[in-house]
Formats: sequence, C-alpha cells, structure tokens
Amino acid sequence: MQKSKIIKDKQYYKFCLYGFLKNLRFFEPFFLLFFYSKGISFFQIGILYAIREIAINAFEIPSGIIADALGRRKTLASSFLVYIIAFIVFYLYSSFLLFAFAMLFYALGDAIRSGINKAMIVDYLKRTEQIGQKVDYYGHTRSWSQFGSALSSLAGGILYFFNEDLNAIFLFSIIPYLIDFVNVLSYPKYLDEYERKPISTKENVKFITNSFFHAFKNIHLLKALINSSIYSGYYKALKDFIQPFLKSIAIAIPIFLFFSHEEKIALFLGTVYFIIFLANSIVSRYSSKIENLFASQTKFLNFSLLLGIFAGLASGILIEFFNSVFAIALFVIILSIENSRKPSGIANITDNCDDKINAGILSVQSQLASIFAAVIMVIIGFFADIFSIGVGIIFTSLFILMFYPLIKVKQIDEIL
Repeated sequence: MQKSKIIKDKQYYKFCLYGFLKNLRFFEPFFLLFFYSKGISFFQIGILYAIREIAINAFEIPSGIIADALGRRKTLASSFLVYIIAFIVFYLYSSFLLFAFAMLFYALGDAIRSGINKAMIVDYLKRTEQIGQKVDYYGHTRSWSQFGSALSSLAGGILYFFNEDLNAIFLFSIIPYLIDFVNVLSYPKYLDEYERKPISTKENVKFITNSFFHAFKNIHLLKALINSSIYSGYYKALKDFIQPFLKSIAIAIPIFLFFSHEEKIALFLGTVYFIIFLANSIVSRYSSKIENLFASQTKFLNFSLLLGIFAGLASGILIEFFNSVFAIALFVIILSIENSRKPSGIANITDNCDDKINAGILSVQSQLASIFAAVIMVIIGFFADIFSIGVGIIFTSLFILMFYPLIKVKQIDEIL
C-alpha cells in the first residue's frame, strides 16, 4: 500500500544533508573563470571538463571494486576524501597538466559516488514501503542539493569579494566535504548491501557490463536513458560556460562603479548563481507536482527537453547578437528544467528496467550524461576560441534538436 506522504524520519534528513553538503562547492560559480585566469584557452578548458567527464566512465569499474571491498557507505564516504585531493591541487598549482591530473581525482570522486546514494534511497524506500513516492522523495532530496548550491554560490561570492583570490575558495570547500564524510558513515548498515551480501570483483564487473548490455538491448530503456542524460550533459556544459558572459555583464554594470572588477564579478556571479540554484531548489521540491500538470510522465519529459534546448538556443542568440542581460533569465529556465525533470527521468528509467539492476542502470545513465557533457563542452570550447561562446551554444542546441525525434520517450502502456 502506497503512502500518501513521504516519511520525514532521521534517514530522510541524512539523505537531504548529504545532498546539501556535497553541493557546497564554493568555487563552482567561478570554476571556468578560474581556469581562464590561469591562461587556459576555452578549448583547453573544454578538454579539462571532458577529461573529468570521460574519466568518470573509465573509473566506473574501479569504483565498483572499491564498493566491493569497502561497502556502499564507506565507498560513498571515501569519495569526499578523493575530492579533497583535487581541491588541494587546484589551490597549489596553475598548469594545464596538473589541472588535468586534478580533474582525474575529481572524476574518481564522481565515479565512486555515481548511483550509490540513489540506489540506497531506492532500497530505503522499498524497506519503508514508500517506493510509490520516489519522484517526490527524489525531488525533496534534490531540492536540498540545489539549496546547497545556492548557499554555496552566495558564500563563494562573499569569499571571493573579500579575498579577490579564487585559489583560496578551494580550501574552504574542504570543510563541508569532511562533514559529509561523517554524515554518510552514519547511514544505517542495512543500506550497505556490499557488507550484507559480499560479491566478488568478477561478479561486480559482470554486473556493470550486463547493465550496459541490458540498456542497449532495450530500445525503450535506451531512449529513456538518452532523453535524461543528454539534457543533463547539456545542463552541465552551459552551467559553467555562461560564466564569461556573466563576467562581461558584471563589469559593465554602472551601479558597481565604486567596486574593483574582481569585486563586481564576485558579487554579481555569486548573486546570479544563488538565484539560479535557489529557483532550482524550489523547482526540485515541487517536481512531482510539475510533472502532474502533464497528461503523463513521458509527455513532461519530452516537453521539458524541447523547452530547455530551445531556451538554450535563444540564449546563444541573445549572447551572440545582442549581449543581452535577458539571456540570464533563459539560463535560469535551462538550469531549473534539469532539476524539475531529473527525478522524473530517474523514475522513468527505473520503470523501464528490472529492479535487480537499478543501481547498474542508474550508473549507465550517469555515464551517458558524462559522455554527452564531454562532447558538448569540447564543442563549445572549440567554437568559443574561433568565434564566441554564443556560437558554440547555438551550434550544440541546433545539433540536439535535430535528433529530438529519435530520443522521444513513450509511455509504457503506449509501448505495450
């Protein structure tokens, strides 16, 4: 029997705290600008992001081996220690090669974390007979993640304003990760399936491989995966590549004339990302209600994908030909759509696959999102160096729209 409301017990708040703390990356609104300030070109920046995204895929099996050895709780907790290594390298060094090295650690952290928390939430919902509320539950936990991003952006802007040093922000980002390390270790042991039911490394590799084959053999599952992951990749790329445009707007704002350029950038970008992520937090919390405005989950996923890509296309045009501040409103829409549709996308994926391979399929979704993000980031970086960021956004948006008919998802009853 499905419950009408989610249960807000101790574990609910631990899941929310996990999402809140993991998104306290104070450097995030300035990450691309940090690289650019070190003399790295947009194309090289695209390559750095691509290294991170592709390495996430390459580290998927090693991360499975770690999970096999440590268990899910300890594996998830260890990801924060790996991230901290990357933060220290960013703080200490300024070369492309060392940044690439740091991105590998960043990727390892993402790979270790990939799918584990979502899988634990699914297991927890089944145990507490709340599986029918999974969209609402994902939305709640994700809203806390986005609230963390919002607060992180504001705090990052304040830190940058007073220090005028982007390097120092990486040190401050270590603190919430150490707290989340402790939080994850406090999860109940029954969620740690690897400790409860050990499997060999060979079986773990086989499980991940079978998840890939299962995804690519089932056309409806494959469409569900691509529909979700391609927009996530698009979102990841635009989220950082809008920073140079926001920087140009910040410097041009006459109301900040008595501030230095660095202080203007800190205040403006910190505030803009705070508003964006705060809006995302609200949207995530009500994602199930937004989905219910549509006749079906698939209609919502298809419509939101189209709306988000068209918004991206329009933003690219506004940046390229008008340098218009109205492009910021479109970015808010693009980023909010990701957070409104992601819980529905996850639910749609799990509805199209066997419960026994949920964790593996969710890892496949994460990997596909990384591949799409890598390709889009390199393309935008390439066009940004030759033409402009606006042209890069326009080109990638048109390219995705061309393939829309192939990635539309269908309702299960329509399939049957």
